Amino acid sequence: MDMMEFIENYGTEEQCRQHLFNVRWPEGFTCPKCGHREYFDVASRGLYQCKSCKYQASVTAGTIMDKTKTPLRKWFLAIYFMSEDKRGISALSLKGKIKVAYQTAWSMCQKIRQAMGERDTNCKLSGIVELDEAFFGSPA
Repeated sequence: MDMMEFIENYGTEEQCRQHLFNVRWPEGFTCPKCGHREYFDVASRGLYQCKSCKYQASVTAGTIMDKTKTPLRKWFLAIYFMSEDKRGISALSLKGKIKVAYQTAWSMCQKIRQAMGERDTNCKLSGIVELDEAFFGSPA
C-alpha cells in the first residue's frame, strides 16, 4: 500500500478506530464480559458500553496501543513507517514524521518491534521466499 492509499484508508481517527473495531469484532460488537451484542458508543472516551452489563470495552485493549494517549492515526502512521522500509525507522526519525516527543516515539518503536517479533515467531514461511533478490525454495 502506498502513502496515498494509506491516508485514504487510515487518515482520520475515526477510520483507525473503525478498523480496530472491525478487527476486534468482525461479526459486530460482542461484550467481552457477558456476550451481549448491543452497545452504546461512548464517543467522548472512545469506548463501547454494553447495554446489558454496562461493561466498557475499548478497541485498543490487549494491543500495543492499550491505554495510549497518542492518537490512533499517529500509531497507524508509525506502524506504516516501521514496516515500509526493511531497515525500519529510528525513534528520532519517527519523532519528526509524526510530531511526537522523542520518548513517545522511542516507546512506540519498542512496542511495534516487539509485536512484529511476536508475530514472526508464530508465522512459518513456506514455498518460494524472495529476500533481496535472492530466492529460497523451489517452484512447485
